[in-house]
Amino acid sequence: MNLKTSELNTCYYSPGNDKHSCCTHPRYCIFNPNRIRLDNNIHELETELQQRINDLNFIKNEGTRNSTDYNTTRNRIKYLNKDLKKLKDFRINIIKKEMKAYGYLEK
Repeated sequence: MNLKTSELNTCYYSPGNDKHSCCTHPRYCIFNPNRIRLDNNIHELETELQQRINDLNFIKNEGTRNSTDYNTTRNRIKYLNKDLKKLKDFRINIIKKEMKAYGYLEK
């Protein structure tokens, strides 16, 4: 990704009907509801992943009477990592303009 996070969090409105013609990244504009939803989903997965990692470390350090807890937590971490990677790759594809009909310019 060539754009810095600060560049992705800036939008320049232009006068007229097309308010995003001056936006440097209309596909991933900070005011795009699709982007907001995607960023929230990524944040939620990152938060849950960190909690599950903490849970797994606790189980490893303190032990558990039930091996199902350990296996369930490990599997959940695996699937969270896969889902998170897919969403981050999706975000990169949007920013690189490899996705169609995601931003303000495409309908």
